[in-house]
Amino acid sequence: MKAPVVPSLPYIGHSVQFQNNALKLTKKVQKKYGDVFQISLLNERVLTFLTPNSTKEIFLDKNNIFSSKKGWEFSLGKTFENGVMLRDFEDHKYHRSLLQESFRHDAIENYLYIIQDSIDDWLENLKTRKELYLYSSIKQLMFDISLDLFFQNVNNEDSHLLNKMFSDSISSATSVVRSPLPFTKLKKGLKARKYLLNYFEKKAMEVVQKEKNTIFEELVLTNKEVSGLSNFEIAEHMIFLLLAAHDTTTITLTNSIYNLAKESFLVEELRNEAQNTDVLKIADLKNGLFAESIFKESIRLYPPVPFSLRCAVEETTVENYSVLKDQYIAVSPLLLHHDERYWSNPEKFDPKRFIDVEQNNESYFPFAGGAHTCLGKFLASYIFKNVVYKFVQTYPNFEIESELNIRPTPIPHPVKDVLLKIKN
Repeated sequence: MKAPVVPSLPYIGHSVQFQNNALKLTKKVQKKYGDVFQISLLNERVLTFLTPNSTKEIFLDKNNIFSSKKGWEFSLGKTFENGVMLRDFEDHKYHRSLLQESFRHDAIENYLYIIQDSIDDWLENLKTRKELYLYSSIKQLMFDISLDLFFQNVNNEDSHLLNKMFSDSISSATSVVRSPLPFTKLKKGLKARKYLLNYFEKKAMEVVQKEKNTIFEELVLTNKEVSGLSNFEIAEHMIFLLLAAHDTTTITLTNSIYNLAKESFLVEELRNEAQNTDVLKIADLKNGLFAESIFKESIRLYPPVPFSLRCAVEETTVENYSVLKDQYIAVSPLLLHHDERYWSNPEKFDPKRFIDVEQNNESYFPFAGGAHTCLGKFLASYIFKNVVYKFVQTYPNFEIESELNIRPTPIPHPVKDVLLKIKN
């Protein structure tokens, strides 16, 4: 059986509509064509599956048919080349195993100590200002935390330049023009990649044998010990890991604090839990079930990777639909998380849906799935809890008057930032 093809303009296809409001576009197409259809993105036809079963099948990929590398190449392309998400099968398994060592239990507890100063500085700055633009402030905080986790003690000049390089890298992923012509986003992204590779490779050479500390030092020293990744390969992974570390958690914190401002009873319950939680201990953080429910609900509404792309390396079928060799395919946690067939009142922020649940919702894919499940998902949860616990304990009364409108792709971000105000 062949999936229906959704009509579109030549070359542009659905790319502009998708970038402006992917959720609205895809819901509209789904309503007319069903759960399986083909749309045109970045001048490529993408076969899209929007059911829990097909999503699980594609993520698990038991027969190594669905290439993540080829799937992401036409969007992330050369800018994030050879990051862990852009590797496949045995090659991916090997690289992931070497990266995984940096996310051990004892290493993560050490990371929790590292991030405290940045969080405390952020809270202290808010005490003086009494207001801030939520998303931009959280984004800067998460970038500072990411630099702490990877390097520590990065000077202001380097920090500013690294931030710009990452912004250029991310922007290049959505460029409709897929050739690195002068002044294009892709051209800037490739220039940024060159700078970042050089920066990280030099940093790797400076790491000496000592007690491991940051994620970067863990990664470099572990690979020296086992003769694993080269400094250049580590640099390639760092570009992707730093992107994942700061941009994905930013929107989760932004959306959570926004909704806490709207529902004061949630703040009180969160404060009560925070009082009994040691933010430096993983065991305590794991027991923070109410904060965990807020974390899960925020990611349900706006998953860090709203659409996951793959490319079939051989002809196959998914739920009786034909998939040709070299066919691009997509699954969407975003659409599943907003589907009223699987969730009660899916547009509502309701963290209690994740408390006292006897079984997992089969349509919930917050961190993708299968071999490419997010490496840092537990660390992301612990960082999130550190920030929200400290925030509500320091500032129990706060408000946001305007509405937060989030654009979910390519990485969720507000259409317009909102002003957070601290009340006396």
